[in-house]
Amino acid sequence: MTKHDSLIFDLDGTLWDSTKACAEGWTQGVRQVDPGSKAFSPEDLASIMGLTFDKAVEKLMPHSKEDERQKLGELCYQKEMEQIQKMGAALYEGVVEGIETLSEAYPLFIVSNCLEDYLTLFYQMSGLERFFTDAECFGRTGQPKGHNIQAVMKRNQLKNPAYIGDTSGDQRAALFAGATYYHVNYGFGTPSQECERFASFSKLTRYFVDLSK
Repeated sequence: MTKHDSLIFDLDGTLWDSTKACAEGWTQGVRQVDPGSKAFSPEDLASIMGLTFDKAVEKLMPHSKEDERQKLGELCYQKEMEQIQKMGAALYEGVVEGIETLSEAYPLFIVSNCLEDYLTLFYQMSGLERFFTDAECFGRTGQPKGHNIQAVMKRNQLKNPAYIGDTSGDQRAALFAGATYYHVNYGFGTPSQECERFASFSKLTRYFVDLSK
């Protein structure tokens, strides 16, 4: 087993699940414009987790005109943020204890395709910010996840990081950046290539703690 000098985490589907609150927010947003619009389900929102904001809006509103879609997407995102603050989001079992434990053995990072205020909200609601050394997101750079992983690696002089995510897109981004990819099975997707996989965050924690010794 290869030792790593750092752990970089994806956010949605890896550390927490905000799909219920997001679905409620997007439903409120579209119904503010058109009261007859269908409701979005948590499964609808799960299908766009990991996509950049523009791609997510395009997938959820494929029949809207581009200019209308952008404005409506921004409204829905505003409602999404309000609902996450109101309803909360579910940290996966073992994440709070696991992150604290892992921070004693590795510097920890987050790289996500989310917008910047979403990352800030995660920190505020989870109380985990103090355990992370650095983070990057699409909302701040406008760059694909692979480039953002590379940026974190360069900024922090990381030589052999692990990237932990839950989709094939996460795996592609990690491989592009030169990080070793590890997959959590409880998230929103599946890997496209063979890799180490974990059924729970607790098992992930034990694996990397043992690897650090």
